Amino acid sequence: EPSLYPSCVLCCKMAAGAPASADVIIVGGGIVGCASAYFLSKRGYKPLLVERCEVACAASGKAGGFLAREWGSGDTEVLHQKGFDLYEQLAKELGLESFRRLPTLGVRDGGRAAQKEFPWVDKAASSLMDEVTAQVNPKEVTTRMMEAAVANGASLLIGNVDGICREGDRVTAVVVDGTEVACDSVVFAMGPWSVLVERWLPEVRIPMTGVLSTSLVFEMPAPVSPPCVLFCDEDRYGCHLEVNPRLDSTVYVCGLGGSDYLDNAQIAALPPDEVKPNPKRVKAAWEALRSKTSVTGDVQPQANACIRPCPDDAKPLIGKVLDNVVLACGHNCWGILWGPLTGQTVAELVAGEESPVPLKGFRPDRFSERLSKRGRHNKDEPVGEQW
Repeated sequence: EPSLYPSCVLCCKMAAGAPASADVIIVGGGIVGCASAYFLSKRGYKPLLVERCEVACAASGKAGGFLAREWGSGDTEVLHQKGFDLYEQLAKELGLESFRRLPTLGVRDGGRAAQKEFPWVDKAASSLMDEVTAQVNPKEVTTRMMEAAVANGASLLIGNVDGICREGDRVTAVVVDGTEVACDSVVFAMGPWSVLVERWLPEVRIPMTGVLSTSLVFEMPAPVSPPCVLFCDEDRYGCHLEVNPRLDSTVYVCGLGGSDYLDNAQIAALPPDEVKPNPKRVKAAWEALRSKTSVTGDVQPQANACIRPCPDDAKPLIGKVLDNVVLACGHNCWGILWGPLTGQTVAELVAGEESPVPLKGFRPDRFSERLSKRGRHNKDEPVGEQW
């Protein structure tokens, strides 16, 4: 994706051979994994983050970065509010160039354009939807957190996790490209690919739908001004566009419709670098966009695609699954907003502290089979009839 943030590629060059051990191993180099590394490093830990492609190679580098403080409900309300407020802090700590507050407009399909404050919304009727919204470039915040973590003593390793070594309810090592790396704690934060954890921890269940969607990025000669985000009604092109003009002179467009829905096996079989956009949706979305605004003119877009990890109940999985293992995944379409807060929460869990975020509704074991201890066991394995 085009970017004016050169630091976004620096930390991806820090890969080295697997060390013998690490106090915490984080599996996954998306926004949750990098946030976990950042907040753990601020507490004095020296985590090792293992990523098989590169930092922010999937949704954390290709999402829109839209942030809405008051759009949560029920259990997720706190994630929206605390997540949004944390971005104000991170923008200062990390020197984020792409973070800014801006309003959001609702755009109707059809109707007469009469937008005076935002004259570039010139082909469809629109009205103010929310003023407490903001945006950030996901790739910038993800890589900035990883860079800051490395500066604090964390390490980044590009490699493939093959499995784990386990003693009872503790993981003692993570196997990376055939090498065992001993550890005190493990964090699995692999986005949709967290479904792979089921292979390594058979008592864990991660029912996930991977929503594979296409997005567009237009490189404009100058930033769109005055800026606002557009949320458009579903239209005759099968789109429900979200339009995000960014400070780096790009315009990001998602909500193209026509997404593919992947089950756990399909997600596991699809590497991040093989997630491809749908050309048919690119054409439909370009026509849909032109029916609402002339802002992108004849600029040819770059098409991207990523997978949103959606658990069965649309809530993330955040919590311990073994004594020293934390699972953090399933953030649906709010991964960029909830990601840093989740990383902060992961650091609290690893440190044995109580999180100020109520986690009951996000407990990973809400999907796990409850293995009965009643009956005959051979060590930890149930044998014979269970009752």
